[in-house]
Amino acid sequence: MLRLFVGIELPEAVRQALAEVREAHPAARWHEPEHLHLTLSFIGQVEQEAARNIAQVLADVPGPSFELAVQGVGYFGSPERPRIFWAGVTESPPLNRLQQRVEARLLPLGLRLDDRPYTPHITLARVRQGLPLQALLQRHARLSLPTFTVDHICLFLSGGAEQGVRYEVLERFQLV
Repeated sequence: MLRLFVGIELPEAVRQALAEVREAHPAARWHEPEHLHLTLSFIGQVEQEAARNIAQVLADVPGPSFELAVQGVGYFGSPERPRIFWAGVTESPPLNRLQQRVEARLLPLGLRLDDRPYTPHITLARVRQGLPLQALLQRHARLSLPTFTVDHICLFLSGGAEQGVRYEVLERFQLV
């Protein structure tokens, strides 16, 4: 079984700028810069044949390239029990349309996709109890990075490792 998701690779300069947000703290498991990405659709566990079908439908996802910028930070969970510390992106109708097109292509394959509203974010750290979240949020509240061009999407393989979660690009699909 393969654990897959569709996402956007971040340029090296963006990943390195986001790496500077990292702080040493035992309650945070920071993602390595090379694994930072923006998820469009989490697919989950599928067989190899389903992965091939997914790649086929993603090959012709229509839509133009567009500009996107990282801005602000936030978290999922409650203030007392945050689970994920993330960087946000600027409001982007092209991103929202792309995410909807990706899911529209995946649904006919019988996949069980996330039914929560799409909240674009870049997971920076997984959080255990005890992270001084308010101070971290305040220190990085004005995070704002230059825009970058989104000209392709990726089918990612997600796997665990002793050093933390690992992501591997299986295929890239150009936006036209």
